[in-house]
Amino acid sequence: MRDDLDVLTAATPRRPYVHALIAFALMGGATQAAMATTAPCPASPYRSDRPMIIAHASGTYFGPPNTIEMMRAAVAAGADVVDADVRTTIDGVLVASHDDAIRVDATHTVSIARSTYAQVRRVDLGNTWTGPKHDRPLAGRGVRVPTIDAILRAFPGRRVGLEFKTTGGEETMCTLLRVLHRTADAFVSSAGDAAVDRFKPLCPEVTTTVTDAMVVEFQQVQAEKRVWCAPVTLGQPPLAVGTFRLTRADVLWDHAHGLADFTWTADDVASLKAAVALGVDGVYTARPDLARAIFRR
Repeated sequence: MRDDLDVLTAATPRRPYVHALIAFALMGGATQAAMATTAPCPASPYRSDRPMIIAHASGTYFGPPNTIEMMRAAVAAGADVVDADVRTTIDGVLVASHDDAIRVDATHTVSIARSTYAQVRRVDLGNTWTGPKHDRPLAGRGVRVPTIDAILRAFPGRRVGLEFKTTGGEETMCTLLRVLHRTADAFVSSAGDAAVDRFKPLCPEVTTTVTDAMVVEFQQVQAEKRVWCAPVTLGQPPLAVGTFRLTRADVLWDHAHGLADFTWTADDVASLKAAVALGVDGVYTARPDLARAIFRR
């Protein structure tokens, strides 16, 4: 198991509960999914006959990751949902970035956690994004680290996924979603359970995703073949990480127990077609243009 978890860590796990999923698969538990007793659970509101196309926040094809410029280009290319990684500046501003360290140039970085938003905003992300043709098309264009507030305002009425990369800012996030009337179309996850565990009691009306602790409960339910409905409506299992491979039986079990599945990540034709065959409800991808062509045939 150690080797498999090391592979997983090297792959930069971006969705919650993947360690528990892999541990379960290594124990042979994943094959029990189709055997568990089906519960009379209401269908998740995130179920979709055609997989929703989620513009992966860390995708680099359409622009610097986690930027409004990238998200707009991804939506124009076919994305249904936008995705942002969430961090907090030293003065409490929620911003979108996968990593704490933002590249200024080849040798310098700025730490989000140790900087004010004014300091973070000085960095032009276009200067370090090479682009698909390696011609740095956005250099000097003033592409900034956006606030979560700006992202929500830029995409009114569109579903938005928000993933806390660390704890901190949970109360601010709840207030922001309520003020902007986005509690119904945003869903929140975290890298590890801590941030979601803090956020959910503050904002119970906002959808949060499956956590590591819930996967342990899934294992118990499957082993005991209990009638049971999931306590949340959205799971985000990986398509394939380490030894774990999402299966059609896994997806069917989730659907039967009140979950929708948004899987990650599929950036080429083969993996996008595999996601369709599994019957998932959404796919995180850096290539919404490819996804649109495949999903809408």
